[in-house]
Amino acid sequence: MGILRPLVLAGITGVSTLVIGFVAADRLAHTRFQAPPSLTIAQAPLPEPATTGTIVQNAEAPETKPVRAMSGFDTERLNALMRGEMPPAPAAPRRR
Repeated sequence: MGILRPLVLAGITGVSTLVIGFVAADRLAHTRFQAPPSLTIAQAPLPEPATTGTIVQNAEAPETKPVRAMSGFDTERLNALMRGEMPPAPAAPRRR
């Protein structure tokens, strides 16, 4: 009687595995693999720069260095800090 329970469980597990295996084999045997349809990608027309508001630079664009703002964020100091350069000592505090 003690061996009956493991035999029943093993039989149920074996039958379940066989059923799953046969169903999977049947599904694989009846699937039709179709080649994907050929895809054509349509190219959208490029809009004119005047329509989108973009600025197109050409060889005639002036190459002048922008004027540094008197106030605001100091990007040169930030770049120096990112390169690892030590900033100069702060000047004396301003008194108003």
